[in-house]
Amino acid sequence: MFPSLNEVLADGQLSSTLSKEIMDHLSQLDDEFRRYFPDLSPQHAGLAKNPFLCQVDDVLEDAQEEFIELLHDSTAKNVFQSNSLSSFWCSMMESYPKISDLAVRVLLPFASTYLCESGFSSLLAIKTKSRNKLSVEDDLRCALAATEPRIHELVAQNNHKSPIEKYKDMGPSCL
Repeated sequence: MFPSLNEVLADGQLSSTLSKEIMDHLSQLDDEFRRYFPDLSPQHAGLAKNPFLCQVDDVLEDAQEEFIELLHDSTAKNVFQSNSLSSFWCSMMESYPKISDLAVRVLLPFASTYLCESGFSSLLAIKTKSRNKLSVEDDLRCALAATEPRIHELVAQNNHKSPIEKYKDMGPSCL
């Protein structure tokens, strides 16, 4: 999950103190992952990291035939060597769905945990004493959306309407 960290640590550009702090932090992170995901077996993690180094016996029985096909697929080996880990598994989803599903289950919890925690952080920022309303769905949607809202354009569009058009938009009860 940290492809460029090994390069930075191997280059020796960091001080030994900082390098030790990073290694300690990653060790603690590893302990936390094992606590949160106890059912994550080392075989599944090995399959996700490099399927070409795994043994057939390490794979679930219903996916072993597909795994053997993957092992002997030279195109898949080339894709694995030339792409990142996530790109490789995304490209294998169609050809090897069972094996890809196993690998994705190993890699996905980290992304979903991040999204959940960022949602709670956004909610805490929105729900303050001065903004203590019960319904925060719209605010949360804006805070968590991947697409940046074009609020200035929407306001500008709404401000260019004549007073009559604004009343028409409010409905017949305002006329």
